[in-house]
Amino acid sequence: MSAETSIAVVTVCTPGRIDHLRSQREALAANLPEARHVVVLPERPGSAELAAELAELGAITVELPAGPDLPVARSRNLGGGRAAELGVDLIVFLDVDCMPGPDLGCRYAEIPDGALGLGPVTYLPESAGAPDPADLPGLTDPHPARDFPARGTRPLEPDEYGMFWSLSFALRPGLWRYIREDFGGFDEAFTGYGAEDTDFGRRLLYRRVPVVLVAGAHAYHRWHPVSDPPVDHLDDLLRNGAHYARRWGEWPAPGWFAEFERRGLVRRDGEDWVRASD
Repeated sequence: MSAETSIAVVTVCTPGRIDHLRSQREALAANLPEARHVVVLPERPGSAELAAELAELGAITVELPAGPDLPVARSRNLGGGRAAELGVDLIVFLDVDCMPGPDLGCRYAEIPDGALGLGPVTYLPESAGAPDPADLPGLTDPHPARDFPARGTRPLEPDEYGMFWSLSFALRPGLWRYIREDFGGFDEAFTGYGAEDTDFGRRLLYRRVPVVLVAGAHAYHRWHPVSDPPVDHLDDLLRNGAHYARRWGEWPAPGWFAEFERRGLVRRDGEDWVRASD
């Protein structure tokens, strides 16, 4: 990374993810030691204590009220806004489960002006535990669904914008401000799990914001238990999916809903999905 490039890293965290946040901060100290860390803390039991701990460690905290449905979209918008106020050259959004690799900063710094960049993410196995940042390069095994270039950047084609993910992406503050002014950033009507990043990617395409895949900007996603499909988030997916469908005329994650239907959890109601028990 060029010595002239200053970076702010934005993370959304709840107290239940504190162990993963500590891994992220350890990797930031090793690989992006000059980066400012903006941690957004939706209100949850223990979040005030976590905010105090992070402030003592030099992180910038953004606290916000939150009901039972986690306001992920609003949290990202507030975090991006706070990062843009810091006068940095680059904003990197990292999921709390992601540890930055040694070249993430310098590769993201190569993003063309006016473009948003996506970096490759390796999903670590359970056996990796909480790896030492020095060991991350040896664990590199990026998710195969995205065809990253061997070097440099590659623009997404229009039919690839559905590949946008919020685990790791970067852009310059000026572009973030433009996105917020143009269409609001992440749609805060999405709450809880699902669809807000797919919607964001489609709106980037609709507003003709270039998105590029960035070679070598590796992040490493620590393992945590998941359900596939995410049955524990079914209510969120039904609510957010309906909002998404009202905008785009189709539901997101059709494979998940097909599997929910196969399991007898949902049924069709015209063009919509509803709980089978409704």
